[in-house]
Amino acid sequence: MAKILIVDDDPSLREVLEIALHSHDHAAENAANIDQALSLLAQEVLDLAIVDLRLGQESGLDLLKTIKNKWPSVPVLMITAYADSQTAIKAIKLGAEDYIAKPFDVEEFLLQVDRLLENSRLAEENVWLKEQLHSRYGQIIGNSEKINEVFSLISRIAPTSINVLITGESGTGKELIARAIHENSPRKDKAFMVINCGGVPENLVESELFGYRKGAFTGANQSKKGLLEKSDKGTFMLDEVGELSASIQVKLLRCLQDGTFMPLGSTELTRSDVRFIAATNREIEKEVSEGRFREDLFYRLCGVMIKMPPLRERGEDLFMLADHFLKQYCQEQNKEIKGFTTGAMQKLRNYHYPGNIRELETIIERAVALESGPYISPGSLIIYEQIQSESMDGTEKVLSGELGLDEYLEEVDKKVLLTALERTQGHKSKAAELVGLNFRQFRYRLNKYNLNKDDR
Repeated sequence: MAKILIVDDDPSLREVLEIALHSHDHAAENAANIDQALSLLAQEVLDLAIVDLRLGQESGLDLLKTIKNKWPSVPVLMITAYADSQTAIKAIKLGAEDYIAKPFDVEEFLLQVDRLLENSRLAEENVWLKEQLHSRYGQIIGNSEKINEVFSLISRIAPTSINVLITGESGTGKELIARAIHENSPRKDKAFMVINCGGVPENLVESELFGYRKGAFTGANQSKKGLLEKSDKGTFMLDEVGELSASIQVKLLRCLQDGTFMPLGSTELTRSDVRFIAATNREIEKEVSEGRFREDLFYRLCGVMIKMPPLRERGEDLFMLADHFLKQYCQEQNKEIKGFTTGAMQKLRNYHYPGNIRELETIIERAVALESGPYISPGSLIIYEQIQSESMDGTEKVLSGELGLDEYLEEVDKKVLLTALERTQGHKSKAAELVGLNFRQFRYRLNKYNLNKDDR
């Protein structure tokens, strides 16, 4: 049940609206003027304010401004006369969520009320969710069923010391998950160390992991602690663990078994209390069954397995992430872009993201750099994999005789022209400059392919 304020100087209309709201199980308060309304707003926690644009000698716009200043979370539905459409638009600009023009159907009014209440509830839920995610899981963004399953698993295992194996495609955020586990564990005040097992040359992995003593090899002029020793009482992440060589796997297994290891050049064991989190984009069970990864090491690392879902399986998380990256890169690039056009959102939805979140981030960063308008347009969303795929498809068609070379080049030419126009919002001079042609050459090609519409 929602608590709703009706502000109108017409007592009969207040009564009709109050009865209608009661019929939908809502509680209604009513006020005839601004002073009464402000008094109720100060005393009650209200879910919605319904305000007439004309309140006798007073203006509903004045009340709207006060509500948005003092109680910004209270949505406002303005009631206007049919002739007040321009003023109604002004009310929207001042923060009103919507308006309804008199005379109106009561059922239509109730539907509008229910929609505003639902939007308000979802907005509050989103704010709460973002606060919770930020406080608990840092930069992990999403509210899909699959990512919520990951959140649930994190909350259960983070307080323990069990080792964790995170699997999933590249770019799905495995390191963020590892950090979230560490930051919500009793070890959060100790070190969180990471080694990219595939990014360090094999001959250096051992010294990075276990450290070395002075004189262990040429150039070892002083002793150096390895990452395992630096991680004592903390968390150690083995990213791309499937890339470890067989010899390093053997040495790492000992540390997982009894917490000891031997630095290069040392004759004494070093002890370190470490929680291990490993991550891989390989099918690790297959690696084990085919003998490329030690089974005993796998079982030591895999106390609990977290499978990260690819972006294409996370539904509307896509737009939450896109919005997050848009704000981030607008700030970095000192731009003011409000959001995405419908066409841009559709283009984002239709792509399958083989590079997952990392690829989406790159696409949005590039779009912010390219976009000159107030909203990201489809033309600014450059997806190289799609372009490369289309190019390869065309090449294969030409080589197989399915498509003539001239036809293929004509299609490429048209696509470049149209893309340039799309990216410059139809401005031919700018589009010509973008593709390295002068205006006459550009217009000639448009005419040649019957693409010309105007002469801007």
